[in-house]
Amino acid sequence: MATAAAPAQRNVGHELALLIVLTLGNGIVGFDRQTVAYLTPFIVKEMHLSNGQLGWIASALSAAIAISSFFGSQLADQSGKRKGMLVGCTLLFSLLSGVSGLATSFAFLLAARFALGLSEGPIVPISQAIIVDTSSPKWRGFNMGFMQMVGAFGIAGFVGPRVATVIGAEHGWRTAMFLSIVPGLVVAALMVLVLRRDGPRPAGERTAQSNPFVDFAALLRIRNMRLALAIAGLITGWLVLETTFLTRFLTETKGLTPVAAGAVISWGGIGAFVGGIAFPTLSDWVGRKAVLVLGSLAATLGPLALLTLHDPFALSLAMGLGWLPLGIAPLYCATVPTESVSPSLAVTAVGMAMGFAEFFGGMVVPPIGGYAADALGLQAIFWICIGLALVSAFAALFLTETAPRKVGAPYRIPGES
Repeated sequence: MATAAAPAQRNVGHELALLIVLTLGNGIVGFDRQTVAYLTPFIVKEMHLSNGQLGWIASALSAAIAISSFFGSQLADQSGKRKGMLVGCTLLFSLLSGVSGLATSFAFLLAARFALGLSEGPIVPISQAIIVDTSSPKWRGFNMGFMQMVGAFGIAGFVGPRVATVIGAEHGWRTAMFLSIVPGLVVAALMVLVLRRDGPRPAGERTAQSNPFVDFAALLRIRNMRLALAIAGLITGWLVLETTFLTRFLTETKGLTPVAAGAVISWGGIGAFVGGIAFPTLSDWVGRKAVLVLGSLAATLGPLALLTLHDPFALSLAMGLGWLPLGIAPLYCATVPTESVSPSLAVTAVGMAMGFAEFFGGMVVPPIGGYAADALGLQAIFWICIGLALVSAFAALFLTETAPRKVGAPYRIPGES
């Protein structure tokens, strides 16, 4: 009786408040992370950066996120101190977000972005694990999609490029970086108020491992985890390439002003916002596998449109529709991993998926794309994105379905393969 009543009580009040606060937190993380990309016309002009150097700046941030996602999420699983870690990382992230505004050289900016990434890594994996704990199975996909995509794109993706480019144009890019500190501090305070104190770990739930690689090795034996990692890396590479070079592409190749480019890019945030609700919700009904295959294929259309269109209105429409497929992100980074492993390893699974996404898609791909852009032109970025999306669709064909409505259980934990 008590166990059955608890979820209903969470769904009425605490679950909603938690969802809102964690969504705001993810929005602040996304905004701070992409601010440098939105401000590239101003930063490149002052520091004389090449496309290759822009790729390395994105790579440094992603490398740090990959490291801290792996080990921070594993620490959260073992210690059970999710609230303390989430609030602490959010505070540190907020303070470090303004450090980039002090940069006077490529090396300084590179180091500042790496430090920011170290504090960011555990935030989304821990937030997603909390959403899993407070959501009923039939709404898990919707809630996880809402938190990740509405925050990252509804808030950061739509508001971010407009605000950053306007402040950069009127007050300078450094001021834009400094002002990014304030929202994060507000969200950290809200987390303190809304998040419940971490309870004691259930006896016998799991044995703490002395080596985090023991958990990672166990997760890699699960085929769905391996496939989720591959899809995460490929689609993240698609996203990081576009966000890193899109403002420069629109200003230098399409002839837009930085503020006009920011307005065009913001429509991508709207598209991802809608997709972030629609795709995970659709996956609750038709299954995770079908949505991941179709979403990956659809991700080829946006880059094609950006390569061929020139009118600002048409480019805005292409951004809005072309970024709809980003709604699959919660599925490969959180939903499929958490539904494919033991609940006791949920945070580690999400952290591993996000860590690999950052390692391959965020760390390996951007420098390659940057050098390709220096050699072949900025158009090369979008041809690479098309290739990444096609390989992702192929990988998704081999997933084992995990959606509760399709398999008839809250969790499906496949055996080792």
